[in-house]
Amino acid sequence: MKNDNTQGVDTLEKQDAENKNIPPGEMPPPLDDAPNDGTPPKQKRRWGVKKPAAYKGKRKKTGKNQVLRIEDLEDALANADSDIDPETVISMYMPHRRAKRLAAALLRVDKLQMILLGMLFAVAVLFIMAFMQEKMGNFTINLNRLELYRRGISIAETGNFDDPTARLTASTVQDATNVSIDDLPNNLDSAEGDHSGKNYMAYTYYVRNAGKEDVGYVAAIKLEAAAKGAENATRVAVWRNGERTVYAAPAADGGTERGCTNFLSSNVVCEYHVESFQVGDVDKYTIVIWMEGDDPECVDNIVGGSVEFSMNIDAEFTDDTNLLVKFIRDIVDTLTGNNPIDAAGNAAPDYYNNQDITYSNRRNQ
Repeated sequence: MKNDNTQGVDTLEKQDAENKNIPPGEMPPPLDDAPNDGTPPKQKRRWGVKKPAAYKGKRKKTGKNQVLRIEDLEDALANADSDIDPETVISMYMPHRRAKRLAAALLRVDKLQMILLGMLFAVAVLFIMAFMQEKMGNFTINLNRLELYRRGISIAETGNFDDPTARLTASTVQDATNVSIDDLPNNLDSAEGDHSGKNYMAYTYYVRNAGKEDVGYVAAIKLEAAAKGAENATRVAVWRNGERTVYAAPAADGGTERGCTNFLSSNVVCEYHVESFQVGDVDKYTIVIWMEGDDPECVDNIVGGSVEFSMNIDAEFTDDTNLLVKFIRDIVDTLTGNNPIDAAGNAAPDYYNNQDITYSNRRNQ
């Protein structure tokens, strides 16, 4: 007697035979891996396996700055089944990329060159300015701007003070030869401004106090530069308010040259100390410099030599007040009319009743 399972199998065979028009009792040939025990084959289920996705032709984006070597590109094109000539692709791709990279590099170089050129230009300008200051003249007058000019002290080439300033410069005397003091003009203190001759330098200027208080100053003539020992035969004559003094370097034996006063030191010719330069005072200075032919040290060895002098006018006192405090004080005085500073003007506060201060109407006559 057949069991229930056998009856169930026969029933399924009959149904499949009817659906496929197969005679009953005849089954399709079994699969190779199916068992031949008469049981129906079971389908094996494969877990964790996905159907590969179709390739959509997209590639991972590369960085903008990624560099592809030519050899890698040639190998990739050679291994691919393509009719594209690698040389053609490379010639179309690399020059464009190379041009961009080259342009960026040149742009960086241009910026660096511009910075370097700018620095060189600035250095050149500073050098030219320094050279011009060096060769602008063999005699300069410099007034202390912070302690004197801001207080109303100024200098000018003329006694009328048409153009008061804090710096004056005499022109250079070119190719000067030695000359005797007796050969110099007698009216050197009568002229104004730059009145140099062929073989001597002559300059006249004025110092004025048109400020709001009495001050003191020191006027010092200094030897800035010398060559070939020319300073040993140089004479410096100074007229201060009409009184003349001639200065010279000490003689070879350490004594004093005839009719002269020795330099104070190797680089300081003389100093004039004015302890009380009152409001309304004007001082006149005439400086004459020449190479004295009668000096025993005026020899052929100094031919081609040169000297350079300057006159610096500084404050007799030292004011340690903070610069900001000074600035605020000056602004307050100007706004309130409390004897405001008039360094570039002509008014003498509360003394000349707003009249001009000149050398002719000065207070210290």
